[in-house]
Amino acid sequence: MKVYISGPITGLPIKEVRRRFAKAETEILARGHEPVNPLKNGLPESANWYEHMRADIKMLVDCDAIYMIGEWWNSQGARFEWQLARDLWIDEYETH
Repeated sequence: MKVYISGPITGLPIKEVRRRFAKAETEILARGHEPVNPLKNGLPESANWYEHMRADIKMLVDCDAIYMIGEWWNSQGARFEWQLARDLWIDEYETH
């Protein structure tokens, strides 16, 4: 199962964002699934928000589930990804 990682990025220290997304990758791998990390969308960090969202959405639509991390509800991009996943009947993935 391919699991897309979604959470707040903009406005947070990039070191902290990388740590959170790497932790999510580790958790997903430990459950035997393939993590899909938007920090690895092929764009430079300097690309604008819209460019990142377009690339990230392309990644999301090919996934089987979405994994929401951090206080994702405070992130415009993560809320959009969550709603899109719901609209496309992509499952929400949870670790235990």
